[in-house]
Order: sequence, then structure tokens, then C-alpha cells
Amino acid sequence: MSTRDNVHPITDADLDAHRDSAEFRMQNVPMRGVAYDVLAELRKLPGVGGYLLNEPVNHVLHAIRRGLCLYYELYEELSSTIDPRQAAFLGSFALFGASALIAHSLPMPQGEGLASFPKPGGQFFRVGLGPDDDLKGVLSFYLKAVTQTTPDGSPIVETTADLVNLTRDYFIAARDQMITDAERLSAELLAHVEGVPFRIGDLELRGFSASEQAASAKVEFTPVLPDQIVGNSSAKRALLRYVDRLALYDVAHGFNPVLELGGLPSTVLFDGFPGTGKSSLFRMAMTRMNQRSEQVGIPARFVSIDPSIKDEYYGKTAKLLAEKLAMARDHSALTLLFFDDIDLLLLSRGDPGIGGSDKDVLNLTMQFLDGAFTVNVGNAQTYAATNEPTATDSALRQRFHHREQIGGPEDWDDYAALIGIKLARQIKQGLVQVAGELPTPQAAAHTGTAPVTAAAASRFSMNPFAGKKALSWRELGELCAEFKRKNPRFTGRPIESVTQKLLAESADFEIPEEWFTNPALFLQKQYDEKVALVKALYRPITGDMIAAELEQYFESEQRYADDARVQRAERVAADLEAQLAARDLLTQRGESNSE
Repeated sequence: MSTRDNVHPITDADLDAHRDSAEFRMQNVPMRGVAYDVLAELRKLPGVGGYLLNEPVNHVLHAIRRGLCLYYELYEELSSTIDPRQAAFLGSFALFGASALIAHSLPMPQGEGLASFPKPGGQFFRVGLGPDDDLKGVLSFYLKAVTQTTPDGSPIVETTADLVNLTRDYFIAARDQMITDAERLSAELLAHVEGVPFRIGDLELRGFSASEQAASAKVEFTPVLPDQIVGNSSAKRALLRYVDRLALYDVAHGFNPVLELGGLPSTVLFDGFPGTGKSSLFRMAMTRMNQRSEQVGIPARFVSIDPSIKDEYYGKTAKLLAEKLAMARDHSALTLLFFDDIDLLLLSRGDPGIGGSDKDVLNLTMQFLDGAFTVNVGNAQTYAATNEPTATDSALRQRFHHREQIGGPEDWDDYAALIGIKLARQIKQGLVQVAGELPTPQAAAHTGTAPVTAAAASRFSMNPFAGKKALSWRELGELCAEFKRKNPRFTGRPIESVTQKLLAESADFEIPEEWFTNPALFLQKQYDEKVALVKALYRPITGDMIAAELEQYFESEQRYADDARVQRAERVAADLEAQLAARDLLTQRGESNSE
């Protein structure tokens, strides 16, 4: 474990190293001479149970599991410097830390008439027998607490809220008992945990005291500014407004004043072909959120969920997803949650390939979006992106309050501006030779450009400007717009491919050997001089070069599309031939039987 700024940080990787031990302990809890499984017992609770646990229950399980992992990590870390015979002290501090983390991870009690139980006494939390035996006792009494009944025989846990509140109260009692017991410990022992605090996320343990640390509002990622988004003006305007309104959230009051009047949807769905800018829009929202977070002094949190979360083991995906979704329930931070390629992550119930695990994940997500187990207080927003909206479950789509059609670049100025963004460094260095004025993204899609007519386009092959030299930015943009009209999938992604190819052509040179053999020629020069020497080796990128690459890319995509159609036709033909052959065979068999 590394130490920085006199703090021992405990990372998720540190905790995951003890996951197997924690899982085993949760699956083998002794009570009345029988081993019980925490998960199995929670499934039996009325109003809580069932095979598919809802998101708050999964959050409870995750919090307990993470707390147990911290217990093992703290015990192991302290055992390296403290006499193992001090098992009572080791167990006491480890249980204090585990209980503090569990209580910290669960929401504050809410509502009226929630379940309560007598505060556990010291006998509930005996330590000093070693990690496994210490935790056996703690979990055993926990299961007794959640499965107990009232005097009239009714279960004390009747709802999900009851379970969350009872679990939190139980581990608060464990934490407080360890603090009380620590008063009898020697100063020598306490010095081992008071000198250097342990930090787990935004929770800091300093001796037998726990405090929340404000999460850093600064998140490291490549920013995307609004003027770097080409097209999609409606979606861009909506997202910037939403983020600004999220930033008005009142932490002390626990509510956003905008929600008093409306105008802040909690869920937004992006629908568009690949390359239209869905992911870029979310990164723009992240950039804006980071800016607003620093201005208002509220931490920003970003949660990304994509198909990579899928796991081959049944039920593992749902667990991983529940852990991600639980992060959006922190009302002390501004949160943006993004489902990328949601159609690939969540299969429709009508999909023939859907399995039990897929249904669990779909159900869990719909519950989350529905707000059945969350409270929308105006500090969080969930985005999702899909290339195939019809492939998503209809009930899932209906849970998104705001839908945005993401079309990507449309008009000539959109495409010209996008090419300019991709070649910005080369333009700055004077390595791009294109006539006319380069439009800015702000001006794009607002010029009222007349399209290239079909008659004009028919005079040329694919490129209406074929043979022309010194093409302008407008002509390059009109060429792209014409390709877009012929193939709606000609989005912003082809521009990335084309510009990368152009950069390779521009950099088609060998480094002079004398630069290495004679250091004075290059290696010993100032950086600006080095840039000038390298620049002289590059070939300028011209408008006709850009047009040629655009045309080549479009023709290749058309060829691939034609090949795909031929392959589909061949498969259909093969199927028809098989059906005809089967019909003939049945006819022959029928004639044979009649004879």
C-alpha cells in the first residue's frame, strides 16, 4: 500500500484482492449450527426477496461485501507492524473501519414508521478471535436482526427501505461499539492508527474516528468544448442547459430549485448512426459539468456503462451494473451517468437470444430509470446512446423522458468545419492549402446552403468537382453533403478516417540520416527550430487531395454495401433452394407412400 501526503490510500484494487474471502464469509454464516448464505436469506424476506433482487438490495449486498474486504485489508496491513497477539486491537480497528464504510455507503434513513430494533449491545460485536471468527459473529447477529419478527409474529423487515435502514443502523452500532471499546486501549496501540490516516474513496479513518472527505471536482479526461461539436445544434443546446441547471442543485436542502417548476429531465436518449457525435456530446456535457462543479463547489462524478461490463458468469453482470448504478445515489455530488451502446448492453425481451442474465440486467436498469428505488432530487442525469433504437426494448425506451435525434454533420459548413477541426494543427502550421474561408462550428448549419443539385451531380461520377483544382472549403463541404444525401451513414466518422489517411500522405518522408550522425543539424537545436526543420519535410495537404480521399472512402463504403447486399441475396437464394428441395423431397415421399 502506497503512502502519499501522510495518508494510506486504499484503492478498489486493494479491496478486490480480498473479494473471494469476503464472498466466502457471506456465504457461510453460522447460526444454530447451520451455515447460512446472506444472499439466500435476504431473498426470503417479504417485500424484498425474490430471485431478482432490486437495486437497493444489491446495493446493501455490495456495501457489506466491500466492508468485509476493507476488514481483511486493514487487518492484513496492521498485522505487518503490530504483534499478532494483539488480535483484539486488530479486530477492533478492522471492524470499526468496515462498519464505518458500510454505514457511509448506505443512504440516511427516510420515511415514517420504518423498521427499528433494540440497539445491539457489546456482545453482538466480539473481536479478538481472528478475522474469520470475528466476522462470523458480526454477520450471524446481522442475519438474526434482519430475520427477527415483532411480538405479533410479523417480520420486522417488510420493505426494501426497512432493510436499508436496519442494515445501516446495525453497522452504525458496530462502529460506535468499537469506538467505545477503544477508550480502554493503550496510547501505544492507538498511535499505530492515529498517526497516518487510511482513506477509502471519500471516507477517511483517522484512529477510531471517521470523516467524509469532499471528492475532488477535477476529473482528468480530454475535454470537448461546445465549439468542437459540429451539427447537432438542438442536442448541444439542450445538454448545456441541462448541465447548467443541474449545477443549481442545493446540497444543504437536498433538492434542485429547478425541479420545483420543471424543465430538468432525469433521463435522456441519444439516437443516431455511428459517428454522428453521441459520445462527443456526452464528453461535452462532462466538460461543462467539470467547469460548473468547480464554480459551485460541488463534486462532480461521471459513471460510464457499456457492453464491456457483461460477464460470462450468470448474475455477475447484474452485480457489476448494480454497483455502477449505486454511485448515482450519492446526493452530495453532481452525477452524469452514460449508457453507451445501450442496445448492445440491454437486449430486448423479444430478442431470441435473450437469456435469464440479460433479463435480470434489463429489469434492473428499467427499475433504476423508473425511479422506483431512487429519488430524483435534481443532482443527477442519465444519458444513453443507441445506434439501433428499434433494437432496444420498447418499455426501456419509454423510460427516457427526453429523446434527441443525433444526425451529426448535415450541411456543407458542418463538414467543412469538421475537416478543419481534424486538421487544426496542420492548418495552424500552414500545411493545408484550401481556398476560401473555413467556417466555424458556431456558424455551421445556419447558412442556408443550397444543396448540389442532382442534375449537376450527374455530370460527374461520384465527385461533382472532379478535375477541378484548388477546391475551396465550401466545395469540399458540398461534396461531403452530397455523399451524405446518397448514404445517410456518411457521418462524421468518415472524416476521421480520411484526415488520418491525409496525415499519413503528408508525412510520407524519411528522416535524414545526418540528423542522427551530426547532432548540430537537429538534436542540439531549440524546439522551435526542430519543428521548422520537420515541417519542411511535410507535403502540404491540398483541396484536391482531400476530395480524392473523400471520394475513395465513399466508393469503398458503397462497394462494401453492395457486397453485403449480394451476400444477403445469396443467403436468401440458398434458403429458397433448400425449401424447394425439401418440398420436392416431401412430394416424392408422398408419391412413394401412395404406391
